[in-house]
Amino acid sequence: MKSIIFGLVLLIAHISLSQQVVYFPGFELINIEEREGLQYSTSKLLKSYIEDNNDYTIILDENIGREGYLGQETLVKSAEKALELNAPYLLKGEIYYLQGIYIISLGAYESTGNKLLWHDMAKGAIEQDLDPLLSRLGRSFMTQRSAKTDIEIDEVTQYDQQGVELAQINVNHFVGIMLGGKHIPDQSTLSGFGLVYTYDASTVLFNLDFELYPSSTLSINHQSSQRRLQTGNMNLGVTYPLTRKRMTFFVQGGMEYGYTNVKDELYDQPYTYGESGIGAYVGGGFLINRNSTVNLRMFSTLSLPFYNVDGMDLSGIKFGIITSFARKK
Repeated sequence: MKSIIFGLVLLIAHISLSQQVVYFPGFELINIEEREGLQYSTSKLLKSYIEDNNDYTIILDENIGREGYLGQETLVKSAEKALELNAPYLLKGEIYYLQGIYIISLGAYESTGNKLLWHDMAKGAIEQDLDPLLSRLGRSFMTQRSAKTDIEIDEVTQYDQQGVELAQINVNHFVGIMLGGKHIPDQSTLSGFGLVYTYDASTVLFNLDFELYPSSTLSINHQSSQRRLQTGNMNLGVTYPLTRKRMTFFVQGGMEYGYTNVKDELYDQPYTYGESGIGAYVGGGFLINRNSTVNLRMFSTLSLPFYNVDGMDLSGIKFGIITSFARKK
């Protein structure tokens, strides 16, 4: 009885594992010289990227990279070999070189029936583009994502930069402008603007901001249009993108040094009083087109000054949009 149960367990394990096995006879290289070395490296690299990003095991043909092997098996013959290897899926791929452009085409099929299950393509301008293209295809394999648009910040190819202003992010400097506001509960909502310097160090973004929220009527405490509030900040902080994609949510936080003035014109002798000091902020938002020469950040942060003015708690919510422009090197 134990031996029967053990045998059933092995059979179930074998079936569950084989369900995710894919046979890949290797890339067929078309109009490309030095076929053996490039065929071996691209096929092995694609295998690594697929297995790193998806729950599939890729079985390569043992002849990949050997002299005379072109990877030109017919779909039917490749399917027969896949079934011999207990692989229910088959991957067929070609790399074309046409008019100075590398074109990678990949298709996944059922080994039984040869039904097309998935297909994707990617283009590159130089041979160095092949690695990031294979990385994208490894992520898009058997998903709804597309290698053409699913670009991480360090995978921008030379081909991607043709016609659109994208750049591969290693370290970039941006300057920008901020338009937004600050809401101080029980006091006022102020409109504001600012200047923003950003240093993109690939993993995180370092920010230096100068913000000004001009004079605004206090609405609750003093009930007077003759008493006005003005505040401003210099912020030093860090923005952490949650993914390495072009568009991503982020969290951020840092320290601020600010000032707040209150101008009172209720009396014959108007006077102004104010305070300055340090504070902190924390928040998040959404980053659009990170590896474009122009990107946008929509943000909302909680501002926590560590000082009061005339007994007022100046903590509030800052919100706005930052438009940043890449600095020319």
